[in-house]
Amino acid sequence: MVDNTSQIVTDISHAKVKAVAERVVQELRLAADKVAAHHAEPARYPMPEDKDAAEHLLAQRFDRLSDDKKKRAADAVVADLKDVAGRARRLGDLARVDLRSPASVDAQIRRMPFPERLKFPADELKKLPFLLPEELQAGAGTAAAPSALHKLELRIHSVKCLAETSELGSDEISLAGTSVDENGDALKISPFDVRSFDDGDVKTYAPPKQFHWFNLDEGGTTYPKSYFVTLVLAETDFGGLATYVDRLLDMVRTKVATYLAAAVGGAIGASGGVLGVLIGMAVGAAVGWAFDQLKGIVEDDVFAPVTLSTVIPALTGRWNGKPETAAASAEYRGFGGHYRVTYTWRMFN
Repeated sequence: MVDNTSQIVTDISHAKVKAVAERVVQELRLAADKVAAHHAEPARYPMPEDKDAAEHLLAQRFDRLSDDKKKRAADAVVADLKDVAGRARRLGDLARVDLRSPASVDAQIRRMPFPERLKFPADELKKLPFLLPEELQAGAGTAAAPSALHKLELRIHSVKCLAETSELGSDEISLAGTSVDENGDALKISPFDVRSFDDGDVKTYAPPKQFHWFNLDEGGTTYPKSYFVTLVLAETDFGGLATYVDRLLDMVRTKVATYLAAAVGGAIGASGGVLGVLIGMAVGAAVGWAFDQLKGIVEDDVFAPVTLSTVIPALTGRWNGKPETAAASAEYRGFGGHYRVTYTWRMFN
């Protein structure tokens, strides 16, 4: 029997794919720079006419900052723009993007050739060793296979406030998210209120709350299959955060797939199997990196989302012989607060 695997996505093991994801994050950072620079000098740094551009999505978050924080962010970006040599070293070919242009960052980059340094043979995407643990590469063992299970769910067991945020009064916490299945299809998971929290408070779900579920029979019989859920924890009055993360995730996923196709010199085909695992990891890691890069420019008092993943090698797969993982936790720290979400993955019928 081959074991399922699960993890919190924080990195990408394939160096070239990691570089592709880092480029996507750099582009989002450039769009955020444009938003901040526009706040300082609107005529010099005009916003793009394309309302679907990343700049407009990021501007919605920037507008929620206090006037003082907007000014600090704008001043920092304008000062950085004067360091032409430093930006060239840090950004490489992306330093050619002109934030004074009315064209969006994305539109300008699409007119640039794809960097040779990011290209690699397509066959590398089919190699397992850089991607999966040894037990998943080795194939089935000698133990008798358990019965097939056709559904997968992520279950929330509890949400604990280890330290409430620096906001006045109790924290009104909600939980939302997005999911990506074995085909790369994404769904928005609507927010729900958890409870009002003070230091030490815990919301326990008994039985555990189903946050999202997947049909393991979808996407054909190509294995392994990978599944990703991004958990977004926020104070309820932050408003629109779940929608923002959903749109940001969609932008990242689209760019990652487009750039991987460019990196290997053509269409990358179906996104299931090993390729699906790799793309999902790239997207999950890039979203986390993007929040870190955008902190202080278009974000303020927001917990960075956490992306969880599991890889299912077969319908008979188990985690250490069991249909449910051991309880694990996702940690959220920010603006004086610390929350812990305890969860499990479970296969069932």
